[in-house]
Amino acid sequence: MFKNLIFSFMVMSFIFPGLTTSYAQEDIEGSKDHSMISRYDGSYIRGYEHFDYDRLTFFMKEKDGELQKIKPEGEATRILYFLPAEDLSVLQVQRNYQIALKSAGFEIVYECLGGKDEIPNKIYMNFDRISGDYNKNVFAGKEHSYFLAKLSQENGNMYVSAHTLLSEWADEDKQAVTALQILEEKPMNSGKVKVEISADAMAEDIGKNGSVSIYGIHFNTNEATIKEKSESILSEIAELLEMESDLNLLVVGHTDATGSIKHNMDLSKQRAEAVVEFLTAENGVSADRLESYGVGPLSPVASNEDEDGRAQNRRVELVKIVNE
Repeated sequence: MFKNLIFSFMVMSFIFPGLTTSYAQEDIEGSKDHSMISRYDGSYIRGYEHFDYDRLTFFMKEKDGELQKIKPEGEATRILYFLPAEDLSVLQVQRNYQIALKSAGFEIVYECLGGKDEIPNKIYMNFDRISGDYNKNVFAGKEHSYFLAKLSQENGNMYVSAHTLLSEWADEDKQAVTALQILEEKPMNSGKVKVEISADAMAEDIGKNGSVSIYGIHFNTNEATIKEKSESILSEIAELLEMESDLNLLVVGHTDATGSIKHNMDLSKQRAEAVVEFLTAENGVSADRLESYGVGPLSPVASNEDEDGRAQNRRVELVKIVNE
């Protein structure tokens, strides 16, 4: 996972306190605006981090006295802007961002306006990574304001939050600063780590549990076409059946809960059938030793609320057929 992380803006200013009143109004090296969202005119970047894939925390309205939060995953960007040294109110900055986002189709789903006592502590504590734990915190100040905007998209939502305040980081005057968080939901670039399960390991699991879950069989998205990189694990299944001559298997397809139940039931059945067809046609396994079934999202092993759980639920399971 690519990582671009730059926080020198806080280290220098707090090790050398004299710099807090005369910092250079230039973007720190390696930082840049988000490709979709510009800076407030005249601002400069003092903190920046970007991940091709990460998880960010966004806060939403309170429910039953508890602040609600979501943790979507995807391409993540965090930018700390220092705004021009002029008579800017926090409200003016936030409204400019909100107007621009609304014009681009975003919905403002949560907003907090007011002093420090009116903004839940968890909101500005969430920026510890970008503000740092030093003698002077950039998020110490007044007139804290926070909002969360959401753009609904077919292939994954986009979230933008802005936390603006008048910071006490500069000794002479209060200065408006904005911490911008942007998360674009997207699939993770997986396949960077490989774990091969052998025929012996499959035999051991089936002997103990009567079944084994296989995660190394890959399909095209929303299709039953087996990808070429799956051939090694399918060869191990064929080796298992050759080792255990009396073993007959149910090949059961599982999906996550994304999409309709009917679609996933059909897709899981088609994928199980594709596995059986590959084993018989390419590996010479007798067709009468295999039966294909699909249960879609009906037997999850993890929550479908996040991508980690959904990935665990997408699998092929081999279940021993017990002849009475």
